[in-house]
Amino acid sequence: MEEARSVHETTGGSPETALPEWSSHAAFRPVAELDRAARRTEVATDEGFAVWREWGSGPALVMLHGGAGSWSHFFRQISFLAQDYRVIVPDLPGFGDSADCNRDADPHRMARILVAGIDRLIGAERFYQVGFSYGGIIGSFVSRLVGPRIGGFVIVGGVGFEARRHDVTLSSWRHIPDAGQRRAIHRDNLLAIMIADPARIDDTAILIQQSNAERSRHDTRPTARTKPLTANLDASRVPLATIWGGHDQLAAPYFEERRAWLLVRDPEASFKLVDDAGHWVQYEAADAFNAALTDCLRSFAQRADK
Repeated sequence: MEEARSVHETTGGSPETALPEWSSHAAFRPVAELDRAARRTEVATDEGFAVWREWGSGPALVMLHGGAGSWSHFFRQISFLAQDYRVIVPDLPGFGDSADCNRDADPHRMARILVAGIDRLIGAERFYQVGFSYGGIIGSFVSRLVGPRIGGFVIVGGVGFEARRHDVTLSSWRHIPDAGQRRAIHRDNLLAIMIADPARIDDTAILIQQSNAERSRHDTRPTARTKPLTANLDASRVPLATIWGGHDQLAAPYFEERRAWLLVRDPEASFKLVDDAGHWVQYEAADAFNAALTDCLRSFAQRADK
């Protein structure tokens, strides 16, 4: 692993150029305010750099967002969790404010860039890890590199392993110059893959989706199709837990397959379903998700005390 070769750190949020152009929209204002409240660090290696944001203090909790996303995938978790944890959220390489990784979005390279940031920000301290969707895949590669330092790994809306799933077709917004028309397509895509109840697709969710998708530079699907999660977790043997939305557009109704897969990896693992929520469970049902995640994190602490 190459050492981080440069670090830029600011307190009080991102520079103006790092914010989406629509950040002045009233519905996006709470996201922009949370961004400004973050402690922001850029950690660079010879393979690329990642931008990290932190809130709160306490046990370190690293949260990895999903494909076509950024730190804002956890917009409705950060303030809640920062009351008890040091919440540390990168933009994965190739997404958000971080540098491109490489043309093939090599997950090994992504993991090395992230571990450089973890080394810089956390050091030898043990930490908890949360990975949403594609972030769970990348988290499994991180686990192979620093498994003994991970006190527990919560996989949210997990993909990339041996279980039946649905294929979802999304509408293309590219090459559409009008922002309003693109926004309508992003709303449709949220309903197709992320949020189950159309009444819960508010303007903030649409703007988060738009800001993230339109800054995404990597296609995550080739990595997910290789189904690397099982081998990575079997090699790292970190304590596990999972959370799915009960109407996850990719996973439902095949949850018993997922439960069985999980318990083979870790017989003590927590398996949680949040009713009436889709793949982006942590946004659609934030209160229920936050309670479930808190239970998972407490279970890791209890297991460590045995």
